[in-house]
Amino acid sequence: MKLLTLELLKFGPFTQCVLDFSAPKDAVHLVYGPNEAGKSTTLRAVTGLFYGIDVQTKDAHLHDMKNLRLAARIEDARGALLSFERRKGSKDTLRDRSDLPIREDVLQAMLGGASKEAFCRMFALDDKTLGEGAKDLLSGKGHLGESLFGAGLGAGIHRVLDVLKKDAEKLYSPAAQTKNKP
Repeated sequence: MKLLTLELLKFGPFTQCVLDFSAPKDAVHLVYGPNEAGKSTTLRAVTGLFYGIDVQTKDAHLHDMKNLRLAARIEDARGALLSFERRKGSKDTLRDRSDLPIREDVLQAMLGGASKEAFCRMFALDDKTLGEGAKDLLSGKGHLGESLFGAGLGAGIHRVLDVLKKDAEKLYSPAAQTKNKP
């Protein structure tokens, strides 16, 4: 899925702000700017757009909570386009550009079924998650550490961890009366 345009219609300090990511076709876009420029707000907007605006969002300081609104145009791997809006609320918050409800599964199909957690872990990196990832990497923990460890082994890390766990259980089980000797 590719985000072609992001519109912060009424969100955070923004009103009718449009970010165009449509060209060039296969580019990687980097959003950068000075402190307090709106980078973190924009990142929350993307996540809110795809998964719903958080109930206790801190992005209602210029616009009333009930008026928060985002929009986007996305393209999936087959070239199918979806233009939609997300409003703050608890029901039917995903809308087409004529303000008619869209089923959430339509958007989720465009997102490849990625959960909010998976999306944030892979695509919504901020300084906090990068710092946590670095700590996990240095200690060999977390998804990134496991993935890099697995890549170095040339095998699936989860398979290796399962084998090691089974071997450990053969040697010692907390519930067992005696330990097996290797």
